[in-house]
Amino acid sequence: MMTCRRGVAAIAVLVGLALAGCQPAAGPLPAAAPVVAVPSPSSAELTAIIRTAVEDRNGTALNVPPAPHLADAQTTAAYRAKRARDLPVVARSKAGFKSMGFWYTDFSTTITVESIEVTGSTASVHFKELTEEHQASAANGPSNVPSGYSLPQTATFRASAHGWQLDSISPSVHGGGLPMSVVE
Repeated sequence: MMTCRRGVAAIAVLVGLALAGCQPAAGPLPAAAPVVAVPSPSSAELTAIIRTAVEDRNGTALNVPPAPHLADAQTTAAYRAKRARDLPVVARSKAGFKSMGFWYTDFSTTITVESIEVTGSTASVHFKELTEEHQASAANGPSNVPSGYSLPQTATFRASAHGWQLDSISPSVHGGGLPMSVVE
């Protein structure tokens, strides 16, 4: 009986050694992927991105739209995809407006940041857009009297390896005489 136990013990030791060879070498755990730290955004940085995005958006309503100025690295893929979906809607509205004999010739925009909230990798900026636009008509030519609107909005930013990227801009209130360039 004693010999049998020694034999079982010897087999257990051999199996243990064989299994130990299948295990990875002991050592420190692999390090996690480095987390890219993005410094808190400055109010000036976020305001500049918002101003450019709003001017790019408003420019789409002009008779001859200028090229966008906001760099892709300053926006998320979601923002760019929404803009791509909005452009045909604006083009249809602009064509309808022009078929009635009217078009926008220029605009000026003022952005006033009311508050900024940063939570982890997300920043929300509450701001007011004041835009004045000049129109022209087929009957009377360019008008010297601007039309305009003031609109409270929220811009959402996401932190990335490239810095803070604009993810969305949404009106805080809906409806009420907005120009065709504001697509909800």
